[in-house]
Amino acid sequence: MKSSNVMAALVTLSLAATAATPAMALENEFHGMFGARYDNSNFNGAQTTDFGPGDGTYDPSGKTRNLYSANFVEQRARLQYIAKANADLKLVTQFELDYTYWGNSSYTVGRNQGGAIGADTVNIETKNIYLDANPFKDVNMKLGMMPNNDAFKGVLFDADMAGILLSSSYGKFTPSIGYFRFNDTGAGVDKVLGHKTNDMFMLDEKVEISKDLKVGGAYYFFRDGQVTGSTTTASVGATGVLADGTKVYPSNTTFETINTANDVKIHALGLNAEYAQGPLTLNGFALYQTGWNNKVYTNAFAGNVGAKLKTGPGTARAEFLYVTGGKKNTFYSVYNEYSVGESGYYDNEMVILGRDKNAFFTTDNSIIYTAGNAGKGQISGYIGYDLPVNDRLTTAFNAGFAAVAKDTSTTQHKSNYLGTEINGEVTYKLLENLTTSVRIAYVILGDYFKGVALNGETPVNPYDASLIVKYVF
Repeated sequence: MKSSNVMAALVTLSLAATAATPAMALENEFHGMFGARYDNSNFNGAQTTDFGPGDGTYDPSGKTRNLYSANFVEQRARLQYIAKANADLKLVTQFELDYTYWGNSSYTVGRNQGGAIGADTVNIETKNIYLDANPFKDVNMKLGMMPNNDAFKGVLFDADMAGILLSSSYGKFTPSIGYFRFNDTGAGVDKVLGHKTNDMFMLDEKVEISKDLKVGGAYYFFRDGQVTGSTTTASVGATGVLADGTKVYPSNTTFETINTANDVKIHALGLNAEYAQGPLTLNGFALYQTGWNNKVYTNAFAGNVGAKLKTGPGTARAEFLYVTGGKKNTFYSVYNEYSVGESGYYDNEMVILGRDKNAFFTTDNSIIYTAGNAGKGQISGYIGYDLPVNDRLTTAFNAGFAAVAKDTSTTQHKSNYLGTEINGEVTYKLLENLTTSVRIAYVILGDYFKGVALNGETPVNPYDASLIVKYVF
């Protein structure tokens, strides 16, 4: 049979098979967000905070007392496509396009690029790709790269992560179980995957005791054995150094590379509860950690109480958080490969003292970056009031107070008190899905920072003022 006849036969069979198979009618959903922020600050984008991948923590030590104020515009777009086969099966994808700040670069390939003139740039990022399915009655499965946060207001983790999460519902009881892999460094070490990893196993349960009271419990196991660096040693000493600094060794020299890796095995167990009665809502949690954190046996604790009360024309809020500090009491939170904290206690509504809820942009700095506060822990309290003016205009006012639980740094500080923040926000709905908001924050630094600047001076109080435009669809 000639090849043309074979091809014709294959095409005919293919068309026949297609005609015999009912077509799957996909329901396509598109969602997304565009946000742009103008920022004027001596905090964000200044010398005392981080520019690139890093922990984002405020550090004025050794810097001049007075700093230049930064002003910049950054933007982010998120595009979400959902392919829905039916009520029990859908594929969720989400992508992100960032400009770290206007004017940063052009004609480059990489995340956060493209703010300069001629921004012919490849900078699209994959945020989520996961399957959302109900394979059995009352059982939901999410498989792939998905958003996931803990049951304790984000003090452990609040991030996108690859794994599998099974959830179910049996009346008033809703358990879930999941496994996630944060990082795998095996490919770059010994070409073997699966044994130099950073993983998490989780169990989460919630019980509705009554219509007013909900109680939950969770267990997380963190195992981090990823390779973090390496050192190379030579069997003999160098015989010389070239002009560019390269060391010269004899031809028979052997070299040995020794990898350094994390050794983390942390168990976290906690309880949470929420009680609502009339205009009052109370919530909180208690979380205990134990295990090995790089050869240090750890016992750590975090406790929280929160309240919301509808009073007058608005809602009053209060939050209190205590986290232990010290070498053996260091609270463990999830970090990514750039040592950036993948957690966030956003219920405090802070801008500078804690991580800003508007950190969906690239710039993300704060005085307290993670719940554990770099091993020092924290004692913090926050109050606020949300005041809607009309159906288009809303306002919010907040104040925060924070101190370290235990000062573990080598520098002698005047006290453990970090500072007091006051901030306010006004949001106006320009169009149905378009809002603009102004947010201003100011921190009165505590004696923890007294005399830490250059020449023993005290750094100026940080401030941040931003104008944000957001479109959600």
